[in-house]
Amino acid sequence: MRLNLGVTKAIFGKWGIEILVALYTLKAIRFEELRKTLRPISSRVLSQKLKLLENGGLLQRSILNTRPPRVQYSLTEKGLTVATLGEPVLLYLRLKEGLV
Repeated sequence: MRLNLGVTKAIFGKWGIEILVALYTLKAIRFEELRKTLRPISSRVLSQKLKLLENGGLLQRSILNTRPPRVQYSLTEKGLTVATLGEPVLLYLRLKEGLV
C-alpha cells in the first residue's frame, strides 16, 4: 500500500504530471532545459520531484560524459507505460473541451 501511495503522490502531486508529460514528449532532457520548460518551477522543487519519480521507478537519471558533467532525465519502461496509459484520458478531455 505504501509503495502505491508513494507512486500515486509522485505522479498526481504538484508538478508530477507536468514532468511526465514533458519527458514523454521530449524523450530525454537535461535538468536546466526541463526547469525552463516547466517555468515557474524552482530548481529545488524540480530536484525533489525528479528524485521522487526516480525512486518510484518512473524516470532514470543519466550522467552524460561531458565537461562539465551534465545530467539527463528520461522515462523508464514503467514511466512510459504510465504516460501511455494516460493518453486516452487526455484525448477524452480534449474531445470534451472541443479541442480535437
